[in-house]
Amino acid sequence: MNVLAHRNIGQMEVRGTVEVNDCPIASQITAISAYIQQEDLFVGSLTVREHLTFQAFLRMDKDIPDKQRIARVEEVILQLGLTKCADTYIGIPGRLRGISGGEMKRLSFASEVITDPPLLFADEPTSGLDSFMAESLVTALQQLAAQGRTIICTIHQPSSEVYAMFDSILLLAEGRTAYMGYTADAIQYFDSLGYPCPVNFNPADYFVHTLAIKPGDEENCRKRVKEMCDAYSAHQARETEPETTEKQDSFEDDADAMRRSPYKASWCQQFRSLFWRSWLTNNRDSIVFKSRFINSIFIGLMTGLVYFQASGGQDGVQNVYGALFFFVSSTSYLQLYSVAFTFPEERVVFLREHHSGMYRTDVYFLSKTFAQAPQFFVGPLLSLSIGYWMMGLRADALRFFYAYGILALVAMAAVSFGLYIFLFQDKSKFIKYFQINTTKL
Repeated sequence: MNVLAHRNIGQMEVRGTVEVNDCPIASQITAISAYIQQEDLFVGSLTVREHLTFQAFLRMDKDIPDKQRIARVEEVILQLGLTKCADTYIGIPGRLRGISGGEMKRLSFASEVITDPPLLFADEPTSGLDSFMAESLVTALQQLAAQGRTIICTIHQPSSEVYAMFDSILLLAEGRTAYMGYTADAIQYFDSLGYPCPVNFNPADYFVHTLAIKPGDEENCRKRVKEMCDAYSAHQARETEPETTEKQDSFEDDADAMRRSPYKASWCQQFRSLFWRSWLTNNRDSIVFKSRFINSIFIGLMTGLVYFQASGGQDGVQNVYGALFFFVSSTSYLQLYSVAFTFPEERVVFLREHHSGMYRTDVYFLSKTFAQAPQFFVGPLLSLSIGYWMMGLRADALRFFYAYGILALVAMAAVSFGLYIFLFQDKSKFIKYFQINTTKL
């Protein structure tokens, strides 16, 4: 599936030709296709409608007016049966109750269908769903296919009802093709090879068992699979005319593709959409919002009590140095840890969306920083407003704002550093690094 869709193959060396309607298409297949991956990744604090609106503004063509984008969002919501949950939060496990598993799968399809692609890849769309929800989802896929789309799915252990809904199937075993053709002809084909499907038996389960390599009987199973794959290869050779022209490798470096921008939205449009999403998610995460301000007040009180009226004489100078160092270090670590325990939840979403060509890394970095700026400005202001006067520093408004400006810049630098680290670093390594350095301090 990854090879056909030309996705997630950066660490592999692939050779061959990908064709659409008998025409080699290479990496341009990403422009006419959508790829629904197995794992559903969303920003859980958004509603279904907000998520689709975000997708519409970043993935639809630049010349489409905003009104048409909104209209397309409403059309897709109706098309995939998401009307009842359109204004419901997607949800965060353990923190925010959201939509059901079946609705989340439908939302995954809606996120891709919103660009109206003629070719749709789906990696195990029924994974984790019960038989009824799986049948309901495949029914929705049938409706999409009836509108003129080609939909390719990988699916494991479908029920007999779900199996019958597919027009064509491809059975793979040991890296080879055992059968590819119409679903209705599969049983007859296996019967011709001497493997008749029992009456009232799910054909999908029968094919899986027939082509499986069973522990303890590997040699006989591999021999059977080889015979069936060889038989299909011979069958294909008789019906297919030999290739007379050599076709270009679809996975060779394409200079024109390297020069083309993968982004459909402009830099400003990307920033506007990402800033809007970041602003919504920040304002709705009340637990993190409150904890930051409580910590800021606590740091201000603790610093003021420890260094109360300490600005006098030589000892007072040393105490002021210590107080200022404590302010800077505590502010830095407070902002770093606030990023450490909130950003990793969104990191996987960022990686998928960025590699799908939705937005640039610098746009994401700047939008997150600006959206969180009010919190990072107010926190140091609370800490300093309490501690500054309790320590007995210069009773001058200008000096106070000098100190606040420096502390605010320290907070912003710490947040930016944390975001930068998490774009390229693993969470466990990041937390372990700062736990070690905090212990040393």
